[in-house]
Amino acid sequence: MKKKTQRYFPLVVSAPSGGGKSTVRAELLRRDPRFGFSITCTTRAPRPGEKHGRDYYFVTPREFENLRRDGKLLEWANVHGNLYGTPVKSVRDVLDAGRIPVMTIDVKGARSVRRLFPEAVTVFLLPPSLDTLRRRLAGRGEAPESISVRMRTAAAELREADSFGYIVYNDTLEKAVEDVIGIADAECRRARLNLDAVKRFEKDLKRLNSPRRRKK
Repeated sequence: MKKKTQRYFPLVVSAPSGGGKSTVRAELLRRDPRFGFSITCTTRAPRPGEKHGRDYYFVTPREFENLRRDGKLLEWANVHGNLYGTPVKSVRDVLDAGRIPVMTIDVKGARSVRRLFPEAVTVFLLPPSLDTLRRRLAGRGEAPESISVRMRTAAAELREADSFGYIVYNDTLEKAVEDVIGIADAECRRARLNLDAVKRFEKDLKRLNSPRRRKK
């Protein structure tokens, strides 16, 4: 029997701002070749070290509006005054390449992804504490007023956690990444993703047990 080609699914990783979703995504991409980066577009300015086409597609508000108007965004959101969106093509390109597209988006975006890709797997990263979340935001250079806004947003996002398929505690990066990889491993064993292999097995059995084959 020929070795099957694994079917994959989009992986959505959400968390409150400062919850570590970008760091977890980067480690997933580094450690496991099954994962591919589904690049998001944004109207915000690049942060130090970020590059266009690698970390984000940095676009103007007008370019973003054109993408949204033309139906080319899977989801989009205004996050603290900046627009973020996931191009549908970015997700499909990763799937077509035989990899798992990893999307780090907010809870509203996760709902949009599930509408277009019902097979999407959703993970909510839960910070170990609100104090830890506040420290992470401060360490990122956020202004005090920005931290206050993001903490209020976090409260609303935490109330949406029960709509996700999985919750992963992001206390340490190593354990969080291991947990997400374990989730991907389990999802790859879903029966609906492996029925083609079962059918090929059945076909080989029929051929093996055919009367003509048994006479030989």
